[in-house]
Amino acid sequence: MRVRLHYSIKIIVVLILIMVVSPAFANDEGDDVSGTLFHHVLNGNEITLFPGTPVIILPYGISVHGFMLFLSVVIIAGLFLFSIKKGVRKPRGMAVFLESIVIFVRDDIVYPIMGREKGEGWLAFFSTLFIFLSTINLLGLIPAFKTATGNINVTSALAIMVFLLMFIIGIKNLGLFRFFKNLYPEGVSPGIGIFVTFLEFFGLFTKSIVLSLRLFANMFAGHLAILSFLVLIFVINPFFGFVAVPFAVFTYTLEVLVALLQAFVFTLLSCIFIMMTSTPEGEQ
Repeated sequence: MRVRLHYSIKIIVVLILIMVVSPAFANDEGDDVSGTLFHHVLNGNEITLFPGTPVIILPYGISVHGFMLFLSVVIIAGLFLFSIKKGVRKPRGMAVFLESIVIFVRDDIVYPIMGREKGEGWLAFFSTLFIFLSTINLLGLIPAFKTATGNINVTSALAIMVFLLMFIIGIKNLGLFRFFKNLYPEGVSPGIGIFVTFLEFFGLFTKSIVLSLRLFANMFAGHLAILSFLVLIFVINPFFGFVAVPFAVFTYTLEVLVALLQAFVFTLLSCIFIMMTSTPEGEQ
């Protein structure tokens, strides 16, 4: 499958939509950043590129997490625009890498769950979602930056987007009556059926909450663990660095894997949830 120029435009459009729906551009002035640990994890409007360098204060009330979202969009859009050239039949360099990511999402997430016919229409969205989350998570591993997905506002915005798609696509494909009828189990008594329907309906909210909390908790806790090992050097004894630094490096390596894994899990679960709510029960 060749990645064409019009496909990269779809990627950029969805990226901008994701960025707009996220409320992380509002600065978290109410955050209690009292210690060194939380100063490097929680949101703010200050960036220190290197130790000893002047602090950069972001203008117009833009938060660091909001800046990370914007930077991710610029990086991804730039990669697609400059790597995918119109009229080039054989991709090379970065285009091969981007194409392999899209093929991975297609063959391991979208097509196995949605099928080829339905999955083709959703490939651009889920490819964008996976690339977007992977970029944000990996950018947060750069010491001068922060992980935007370590902010519950960002993960909640993404989960709300998936939640709305579950309802919109489900009602569009099934109709309002059949959408709710799809939640009713067949072959049970009315009392049990209504109770199960009630649970299934609120299960839609629970699924979205789980999406948000899973991504937030994993990214926030991972960075907090790395910083905790390093802070122990100053709290206990400088010689403790012989133990703390190797543990921090090991945790950092795991965090790289977690960053990619959480992007995969979020995309996979989103695909499953949307498919479940937009397909009649007998066809699932």
